[in-house]
Parts: sequence; C-alpha cells; structure tokens
Amino acid sequence: MEAQNYLKRRLDLATRYSNTLFVISSGTESMRSHSVAYRYKTPSDFLYLTGLNLSHSYLIIAGKDHYILSDAFARTSSVWGEEAMIAANEQHLLGDLKCESLQKLDEILHDKISQFDRLAIPMGRDAHLDQKALSLVSFKRRDRRRLSAVPLALSDSRTLVGSLRLHKDTSEIAHMREASLRSSRVHAEIMKSQLIGKSEIQIANLIESLFLSEDMQWTSYESIVGSGERAVMLHARATQKKISDGELILIDAGAEWNSYCADITRTIPAGKKFSAEQRALYDIVLKAQKAILAAVKTGTTIQALHELGLEELREGLLGLGYDKNELALDLSQLMPHSTSHWIGMDVHDPSAYYDDNGQERRLEEGMCFTVEPGLYFREGFKELAEFEYLGVRIEDDVCVTSTGCEVLTSAPKETDEIEALRAKA
Repeated sequence: MEAQNYLKRRLDLATRYSNTLFVISSGTESMRSHSVAYRYKTPSDFLYLTGLNLSHSYLIIAGKDHYILSDAFARTSSVWGEEAMIAANEQHLLGDLKCESLQKLDEILHDKISQFDRLAIPMGRDAHLDQKALSLVSFKRRDRRRLSAVPLALSDSRTLVGSLRLHKDTSEIAHMREASLRSSRVHAEIMKSQLIGKSEIQIANLIESLFLSEDMQWTSYESIVGSGERAVMLHARATQKKISDGELILIDAGAEWNSYCADITRTIPAGKKFSAEQRALYDIVLKAQKAILAAVKTGTTIQALHELGLEELREGLLGLGYDKNELALDLSQLMPHSTSHWIGMDVHDPSAYYDDNGQERRLEEGMCFTVEPGLYFREGFKELAEFEYLGVRIEDDVCVTSTGCEVLTSAPKETDEIEALRAKA
C-alpha cells in the first residue's frame, strides 16, 4: 500500500477525534533469556497507521502534524539485525511523516498537548510511555484549571483506532480472503491426516508447519486442539494427550496473510466417521451456523445474529428430546460464548459493538466478523447423558456485502465432505 493510503487513515483518525493527541508506541522486543529476544511483531494499530515494521518507535498524530520518532534514522547499517531499522522496501512509507529521534518525545508532547483535550496511548504496551502520559496529564490538568473547564483526559487509543478498522477496504478484504483461503487448505489437509495415536501437540505442530508451507509467517493465535472430553474446553491448549478412535477433535486454527487474520474452527472425528451422537450434535450446530450466515445483512446486529443462533440450537436440542424447562436453564452453559467477534489485523479486532449512542452497532458493508456457534456437553447436565463430553464448534469468517455476506473461509464442514476426507487418512 502506498504512503498516501496510510496518510488518509491518519487524517481520518485525526478528523474523527479532533480533540485527541495520539501517541502510539510500536512496542519493544520481549526478552526470552538474558541475551535472546522473542520474535518481534509490530502492533496492529501502529502498522495500520504507518505500514512500518519498526520496534522502539512512536507515532504521534497531532491533527495534521504527524511524527515518527525512532533512533533508526541515525543508523545506516546493523551488524546484528534490522529490528530497529527501517527496511529499504518501507522507506517510501515515510511520506509526510516528520522523522525525529526518540529524545524529541518530551518536547513534542509538551508543545502539542495544549491544543487538545485528550491524550490517547495504547495503555499497558509501553511502561515508559504509560508513566510519561500519566505524569503529563496530571501536570497539565493542574495547569489547565485557570484556562479551561475541561480537564485533560487520558484514553486508550486502541478502541479509537479500532473505530476506523471496523470497515475494511478492498485491499484489506483481499488480504483476509487470501488468509482464509490458505488457512482453509491447512484444515482440509489435517482432515486427510492420520490422527489416531498422535498427541494434540503433534497435531498443533503439524498445523503450524502447514501454515509455514503456505508462506504464512504468523499464526493468528495459538492453535487450539482439544480431543475427546477436552473438546468441551473453549480454548483447549494442545497437550500430550493421545488421540483415541471414536473421539471428536475440535481444531481452532488460523494464520495471517499480509498482517490480516483468518480464524477457523472445525470439529472432526478421530477415525473415519462420526458416531450417531456426534453427527446429531454436529448437524444441530451446522444448521444453526447456516441460518446465521443466511441472515447476515446490512442493518442487522451481531446480537440479533447471536439470538438467532441460540434459537436454532434450542430447536435442535428440543428435537433430540431435551426437556424444555431444563434447556431454558442449560442453554447458556451449553453455548457459553458469543456467536461472533470482529476480525481483521487482530483475531479480535478492537472495535466497539455499540455505537456512540450506546445502541447495538448496525452491520454495514465492509465489516468483517466470525460466525461460530457451538455446543459443549460438559459433566453435570441431566439431559442427553449420551452426549456427555461431546463438544462441537463450527467457525467461519465473513465480510458484509451489499447483498448479504461473503463467506471468506472455505474449509470443508459438511459431514459427508469431512468423512470423505477422513477416509483418505
């Protein structure tokens, strides 16, 4: 993307929040040991507004004045690495950004803060910036008492930037489409793999190696693999547990393409086929998901889609013989999470679910989110004891269009499709 596209994003942010001075840190490397750092990943808000992969830096947006503060400008080469340097293929992204050293931070903040009523930073990311912001706001509040009735406020910048990120442009959707395509291929490959006798960790490692083979350098999140009774855990971290024939395996895994995420969940049998109980539960969840996908359109809300999904799950469980009175009590435990969340550069994009008036946000073209109903029969439910320790979740990523939605993800999810692939294991 060209420098003017990032400039437009910054100007849009400055216009939308004209009373706010933004200082966005790119974060620093975290140390794995005394001399070795973890792999650095540029925070999504910094990357969204600059396109620069640059650690130890600050982006300042003060109305129409935009600064990038970094010590990278003093370096022409690096013996040990390029983490704190601007890569040659990113130089053009600097555009209108005024390049200054880190030592200019105090001077610019004190010079600009009087023009604004609020200072916004990504709180908790950079301890040095947190401390500086608190000190500055505290001092300036006292200083403003004689001049303004509005106290200087401190805010987390991520939600404010997230308001821009809610609507994806065509290039962003293209990246998400590619991330979804490649991640879907990985899920299909896993469905063709021999899984019985392998550990959950072995499966997770296989998934992530396949992401790498698809040229995807980052997973969207730690891959979730829960088998057997662990499939009822919403975020089952892979363990050394061995996969047994007859179990269900819940796999929640996705990876990034050009910094945009895919998030896919599939539930598959360890062997070649679903059992009768597994298929019955799976069919209820799949029917609910299809109903939600068909209902996605501009003007509706994520909460309305969630309620629709619950009603579909309710009807399906009643059809299996679940007592109506018991189900009224149990459904929030059988389906304990929301049906959807925003997705983009983060697997949970930091955009609000309510508008500025406190009303549920209406869906608009270009908004992207997940659709992931599930049912989890943990221990203790009186009804349908034969389903105990069965967990099913089916998740796809969608983008709202003028006529409904585009389902970005394409991993197989029909039971016949899955069983045909499992037969190849």
